[in-house]
Formats: sequence, C-alpha cells, structure tokens
Amino acid sequence: MRHFARMTRHTRLKAWAIVLAFVMQALAGVLLGHYLLSLELSVATVAMMVLTAIFIGTRLRGLNNIVHECSHSTFAENREDNVVLGKVCSSLLTGCFRRYKDDHLSHHAHLGDYANDREMAAIEKLRLHDPLCAKTVLRHIVTPLTGRHLRMYSGVNLSRADGLLFYILKIAVLVAIVAFSVMEPLTSVFFVVLPLFYIFPTINFWTDCLDHAGLVGEEDELAASRNVLAPAPIRFLFFPRHDCYHLVHHLFPQVPAQHLKEAHERLCEDPEYRSQPLAVRPTHLGLTSLKPRTTS
Repeated sequence: MRHFARMTRHTRLKAWAIVLAFVMQALAGVLLGHYLLSLELSVATVAMMVLTAIFIGTRLRGLNNIVHECSHSTFAENREDNVVLGKVCSSLLTGCFRRYKDDHLSHHAHLGDYANDREMAAIEKLRLHDPLCAKTVLRHIVTPLTGRHLRMYSGVNLSRADGLLFYILKIAVLVAIVAFSVMEPLTSVFFVVLPLFYIFPTINFWTDCLDHAGLVGEEDELAASRNVLAPAPIRFLFFPRHDCYHLVHHLFPQVPAQHLKEAHERLCEDPEYRSQPLAVRPTHLGLTSLKPRTTS
C-alpha cells in the first residue's frame, strides 16, 4: 500500500494534453472517413471505412477511460482537475460525470451485488453472472448484433448535475452533431453517430464481459474480476488507457492507470496473487478451455 501510494498522477498540462490527443484522434478519424467516402467504392475502401469507424470508437473509449480514472481521482495530480476533466470528457460523450461517479463507486463498494452495485444492476438482464461456457461466450459476442445492450450502454444524459457550463457543452456537442448531419449526412452517420452510439457502447459492453463475465456474485475479491492479459491489438481496442489489469484495479483502486502494469508485476511477487489464474493467466488461453454446457 505504501509503495502504490507513491505512484504519480499526471500534471495538469499533461492531463489536458492526453484529453486533447484523444479528441484530435477521433476528429482525425472523422476526416479520414470523409475522405474515404469520396473514393470509388471497393472492398478495400469499405474495409478501411469499417476500421476507421472502429478506431473512432476506441478513441471515445479512451475518453471514457479518463472519466473512470477521474472518478477515482487518479488521472491528474490535483483533485479539482480530476473533477473538471471528468465533466469535460463526460460532456463530450453526452453523459454525466456525477451520475457515473456515484454508480461506479457503488460498483467498487458492492461488487457484483445487484441490490447495491448500480453498474451491475443496470445490466443484470445481460446475464454476466452466468458461468462461462462456449455457449455463454458466444452469446456475449453476439449480443451487440441484436442491439439488446444499447438501452443500457447508450443514450444521452441531459441532466444538469455537472453544472450549467458542462450542460451547455453537452448541448453544443449535440447541436454540432445535428448540424454536421445536415451538411455531411453520410460522414456523420458512419463516422460520428455510429461510433458514438453503437461502436463505443459495444466496446464498453465487451469490456465489462472481459472484466467480470462469469464472476459476478463472487465474494472473494481475488475471484470477482480478471486481468485481461491479451495480445496487444486486443488491449489497444478495449483498453486504450492501459487499464486491462482490472483485478489489480479492484484490489487497489488508488493506483493510476499508467502504473497498473507495474503494480501487477509487484503483486506477482506475492504467492497468493501469483496462484490466481484470473490474475496471471492470459485471457485468450483461458477461453480455449471452455466447453459447451451439457444438460443432465
């Protein structure tokens, strides 16, 4: 605990620069998508469009990761900066930082308890508590194709709980989307609306599956979350802010995201932690051992 408490957070300037970098990457993706739409339609251009839309979704996921870090006051050195940056990023995603923080802290206090964990309770119908088998994993993969997750993961929060300034910013974002849709409808649909209201929520759902599927309801903290030790492309897609060490995060939520790997390596010196498959086993190798559920 003493070692982890000394881990540094970002300075104000660097914290704002990281937020700006994610915003600029998303906007660059929109510009690239607009350019691709001007080209002759082909298999290559369609593939590039799909990859570009997914890339934009991952940049939005990065902003959401920053909201998460700010809710724990682990992103910026100054606590007030965490609040401001959390509200800015939430507004850009048409959400509410105060609502997110309240729900997320209940998740940490009552992990997997549907009566008190408001994050898990909101998605109870998606049955992340089901024991993992090949059929369950396939269901989690296919769920976004049905859109069942969208009501729980997508939408616009027009609450003024974050303050008038951030409410105005949120309205400005929505007005900008509408105006852009009028001027460039195809670009807006494929590279703004689709990433914001479908791809980004889908990545959030799949990330929750990677973090907690099959573990919801476990009382032992070492068995209620998993580290996602997956190949680099998977980490880039789902965890653009390096927070794939979710078990570490639940054990030590005060550790800044950029230090989670270091914390994991330090914890691996502990025999009890090192013996936990959820802590040290590569996630993709664990999935290969799943069998179809049989009925007796």
